[in-house]
Amino acid sequence: MIPSTVNDISPDWLNAALPQEFGEIIDIDWVDLGEGVGILGEVSRLVLTYTEGQTGPKSLVVKCQSHAEENVTLCTSMGYYFREVNFYKHCQDNFPIVTPRCFFSEIDEAGTPFTILIEEIPNVTVLDQTTGAGIQETASVFSMLAKLHAHYWESDELYALDWLPPMNNAMYKTSQPLAESLIDDFKTDWASKIDSNTLGAIEGFIPRYPDFLDWAVGCGNQTFTHNDARCENYLFSPSGAITMIDFQYCTRFWGAWDISNWLSASLNTGDRQKSGHELVSHYHKELVGNGVENYTLDQCWHDLKASLVVQAYNQIIDNNLDYSNDRGKRLLEQCVLRTFSAASDYEVASFLKGVDF
Repeated sequence: MIPSTVNDISPDWLNAALPQEFGEIIDIDWVDLGEGVGILGEVSRLVLTYTEGQTGPKSLVVKCQSHAEENVTLCTSMGYYFREVNFYKHCQDNFPIVTPRCFFSEIDEAGTPFTILIEEIPNVTVLDQTTGAGIQETASVFSMLAKLHAHYWESDELYALDWLPPMNNAMYKTSQPLAESLIDDFKTDWASKIDSNTLGAIEGFIPRYPDFLDWAVGCGNQTFTHNDARCENYLFSPSGAITMIDFQYCTRFWGAWDISNWLSASLNTGDRQKSGHELVSHYHKELVGNGVENYTLDQCWHDLKASLVVQAYNQIIDNNLDYSNDRGKRLLEQCVLRTFSAASDYEVASFLKGVDF
């Protein structure tokens, strides 16, 4: 049995699912961790009680499907739940970046339910995306991402991950009619708050989205992308180590995609305008230092600007998700405003006029 929700998890189920060396669990309690963060799934901390004399981890983190029907529909149609389950089952052991140890990762062939049990990383700092990451934290994350991207850069190991979809997969292309159906509502909500020229360019881009994805993948320089590079998914330990979490979106695409994601949505606008160019140069230097050849800083900026086009496009779709609480709504607002500000500052409207796809 695969639990649909944390309420379905019992001590008996945990004793069957977890390694025997944990000892016998006789009671559990749980705390919701997903407010405004785990919008596409339920994320909770399990607090475990063992029989006397037996001690395993005091707590675990469990991930299950969302309570919101529209979010589950999106995740199953796009394969998000499958991706994270497969990451923990098939990729984690050889991954070059620190991730939580996984103890259980299974999904029904229909796409739901799914359950993932991972270790809880103690004594970490989780940055608040509504406030925004600092410049030094961003530089550290970019160094980490450069190591990840360089490891998989156009490698046989990358293309052996047959569960990892390329960015131009059919699932992503199906979002184009959805974006078309949502653009009017998005303009009603946001047109007065974002640059009109940029919004017009993104609206004009919507019909071209599938062709863009084919063009972008055809440009090469593909690697493993986290595809959810934002504050809450990077845990900072006092030692300086950073643990990457949440692999529902992971994809094969440009490394600059992850950089554009963090740069546009996890830095506050003032810090990005002040240090964005320096941070991109830092990422590129780290990428080269980790062994990537024949990839210039100009190419990196080209890929980043192209990525920003899709980051802005994605805001149209994300605007329709059920954010269900005040923090989630504040997070949506920051993502929309910061992303369109970055797209405007880096002149993606002009960029779109200069590329042929």
